[in-house]
Amino acid sequence: MRGRISLLLVICVLFVHAAGCLSDSSGSGENDAVTVAVSILPQKTFVEAVGGTRVDVLIMVPPGASPATYEPTTDKLVALASADMYVKIGSDLPFERVYLPRLVEANPSMSMVDSGEGIEIVEHDPHTWTAPPNAMIMVDHIADALAATDPAYQDTYLQNRDAYLAELAELDAGIRGTLKGMEGESFMVFHPAWGYFAREYDLEQIPIEVEGKEPSPGELAALIQRAEEENISVIFVNPQMNTESAEVIAAQIGATLVPADPLAANYTQNLRDFAEHIAAEGAA
Repeated sequence: MRGRISLLLVICVLFVHAAGCLSDSSGSGENDAVTVAVSILPQKTFVEAVGGTRVDVLIMVPPGASPATYEPTTDKLVALASADMYVKIGSDLPFERVYLPRLVEANPSMSMVDSGEGIEIVEHDPHTWTAPPNAMIMVDHIADALAATDPAYQDTYLQNRDAYLAELAELDAGIRGTLKGMEGESFMVFHPAWGYFAREYDLEQIPIEVEGKEPSPGELAALIQRAEEENISVIFVNPQMNTESAEVIAAQIGATLVPADPLAANYTQNLRDFAEHIAAEGAA
């Protein structure tokens, strides 16, 4: 009940704030930047790659926080009341399912952009952006939305899009080269955040945690056995999460925990590093 009352108070504040701000929130003016709200850091990277100095990006989930458990602060919800655009990743995060319908009511002029439209969704895995071809789809949608919102700078957005798509295509080709010959290989992760990456490059991720649940003793024993059978020497862990189960398995099989952050801001370098870690694991 307390949570519902708090949410209602926030929404009331949003409506009051929006009433004074919406008339000035358009990004089509000569000097007004387009305010774009995003959920996570990689989206911020995509929006800024396309929008350059024409965009101000409001990121909902701050560095170090987990999108699975994050709840936005009142300040961020109020800031959303004057945003021109909200970019979704294509698979709703928990806080988006709760707050976005109300935010749309509070800011009806805010365009809602589904950057994941056209991406084949993996069940129980919202991490669509971890495959560069998916990121290319997302960047396309972002560029189209910015061009529609701020048509005076359409050519700039499309030129920036093309340049960044070329960078992503180079990233994709580099990863394929790094992982050449590893088709069908598996890697172990604490949280199943790399399903799209695995699908794109014909790999298999072995998750320790599934749907937010720690493994039972029997499941933990099975994971240890599989790790031994497949000579797993590295377990990739998210910096945002408790990794106690991963530590238990690592101790049993003599594996090393390696941070792998699907939410890192430096998108291209992060995925390049991740691919190299997998390649090194396979060669070990």
